[in-house]
Amino acid sequence: MEDGISLDQQHFTEALLEQYGMDTSKAVTTPLTPNEHLHPATDNEIAAFKDLKVNYRSAIGSINYLSTETRPDLSFPVSTLSQYLERPGNKHWQEFLHVLKYLRGTSSVGLWYPVDKGNEVTAYSDADWGNCKITCRSTTGYLACFHNCLVLWKTEKQPSVSISTAEAEYKAVCDPTSELLWFKNWCEEAKLVTFNEPIRIYKDNQSCIKTANGDCNLNNKHMKHVDIQLHFIKEAIQNNLIWLLYTPSTHMLADFLTESVNKITLENSLHGLNLLRLGVRGDVEILTQKGLVLSRTPSSNNIPIETRISINADTVQQ
Repeated sequence: MEDGISLDQQHFTEALLEQYGMDTSKAVTTPLTPNEHLHPATDNEIAAFKDLKVNYRSAIGSINYLSTETRPDLSFPVSTLSQYLERPGNKHWQEFLHVLKYLRGTSSVGLWYPVDKGNEVTAYSDADWGNCKITCRSTTGYLACFHNCLVLWKTEKQPSVSISTAEAEYKAVCDPTSELLWFKNWCEEAKLVTFNEPIRIYKDNQSCIKTANGDCNLNNKHMKHVDIQLHFIKEAIQNNLIWLLYTPSTHMLADFLTESVNKITLENSLHGLNLLRLGVRGDVEILTQKGLVLSRTPSSNNIPIETRISINADTVQQ
């Protein structure tokens, strides 16, 4: 049996489903309804929604808790539904219930961390250009793996409008580069690991890569207005701190962080990131007060190794 550690929130998820009366609902295969375009509710829709007497903000907060701890597949749905906290309507509530139906069929999904002695940091960065129907701003999505284990993921709306796909993709490299360079420096200063090669960041946009590598003129009509702070990416490449590499869109693992993808694309991405259905390895599971389960496979002598972890703890107690 492969040794490793798993993290899931199955107990919290099942309690959440029961809280909203969705514990017997029919499961769906994607977090959001395909091709559903949401807009802020009108005054009449807001008034009608108030008659339901439900707390939309609290509901979104509950799935946000899942998305930030063990469920990156909920990151884009949470980002989408959070945009309507001020003006929610029945359509937004139905999409929240759709997320719960997705959780109904994936409650045991969690992060699997196999034993790995490597020290590579690999990231995937993607952008969906102008996908906000209201502001025309783009969405950034990125994730990073350390020792082949997922340690970072994020979905966020870009702070300004991009006038080209290349610009949106270039902006999407900025945040993960900054965070991963900090992570690399912290690991080395703490003497946890020595990195043998630059951080690999994969993109599916050739123009972005050519611009960052200096193979394309930054002063062309599509890129000349990009803020100067973004050009630290070029410096990071020149200093051999990161490699910006191309991957086909079919292999872009961060795609599900920027848009609602189909079942096959979602499952392929999650499997590639070791986000698996747990509870089938014979693991020992310990439920913490915060609803986070940490499991470790039995050791070679079949004696279970129990580890408790608290989300808010500064240290891990064994």
